[in-house]
Amino acid sequence: MPEPTTPTLPFSSLPLEPVGPPYNAWGRYGSSDQLGTLNMLTPSTVAAAARTEIRTGTRVSLDWPLSKPTYPSYGRDRLKHVIRRRGPEGRVVNDDVLEFNTQVSSQWDGLRHYGYSDAQRYYNNTTDEQLHASPTLGIDAFASSGGIVGRGILLDYASWAEANSIQINPLASTSIPLTHLQRLIASHNIALSPGGGDILFIRSGLTAAFDKLDDSSQCMLSERPTADFAGVEATEEVLKWLWDSKFAAVAGDMPAFERSPPGGGKSDAYPAEEATLQGVGSLHEVLLGGWGCPIGEMFDLEALAELCKKEARWSFFVSSVPLKVPGGVASPPNAVAVF
Repeated sequence: MPEPTTPTLPFSSLPLEPVGPPYNAWGRYGSSDQLGTLNMLTPSTVAAAARTEIRTGTRVSLDWPLSKPTYPSYGRDRLKHVIRRRGPEGRVVNDDVLEFNTQVSSQWDGLRHYGYSDAQRYYNNTTDEQLHASPTLGIDAFASSGGIVGRGILLDYASWAEANSIQINPLASTSIPLTHLQRLIASHNIALSPGGGDILFIRSGLTAAFDKLDDSSQCMLSERPTADFAGVEATEEVLKWLWDSKFAAVAGDMPAFERSPPGGGKSDAYPAEEATLQGVGSLHEVLLGGWGCPIGEMFDLEALAELCKKEARWSFFVSSVPLKVPGGVASPPNAVAVF
């Protein structure tokens, strides 16, 4: 049986649904599609990634502990973990119970997380009423398809910026310009897979910066009036680059991947970014609501960056299987990079 193929379409062909919101790719994989850009992770694409990227068998976890950040931003509750002894005292059996917001630590944003604000639609023209009446677009579809598995590439922006005397504060609302990422790719001789399907990771240094704070400072960070964090600039040029690069998924150690607050382009503080996005306020609207492209946030990329430097290579095999929760909105990634 032949594998499904991803239609090669220029960015200028968007929106695919003419009466839909800006930049949408609705119908690219059919009207009932649940996977979006993960359709690029065909068996042959994954097999090729395994052949070329797995060489030493060294593995690196990409998950931050579920207990971090200790004091979450965006008004979300932190992890509650209870260990319960099973049976009478003296019986050496325990269960544990976890209660947590799937957006609170390392996570994949699923296709139920974010839609187009003005159009009030999620991926493939799905309404909020449809999401609440059925498990459609649930993150369990990612797990059922075999997970987010393939060739990963790391853009270590934090190290590159330091080497080029460029200041970046991952704990402040600043943009990572596309021009910088393109220079980084050129300087590290990173080649994207011509057929697409790469999984993009960008390191801003967020988790390392957070871990340097004492408890009081971590608490104050969560109590700021707005959740200000560094991230990729929200511009049409970035959207075009992501589309043309044919990424199956995008991720970073940043709390929003893009500059936070999400949709900051709608305020006077972000006039340049607002001017370049037509009718939308954030990358989230287009990536999740328009293309069905999973967004990974708050991944722990510190050990990965060190290993990439040691091995002098910036690509690797990545395996990530989200929780199989029917109708789930997001999930810890349960991700590992293999060299």
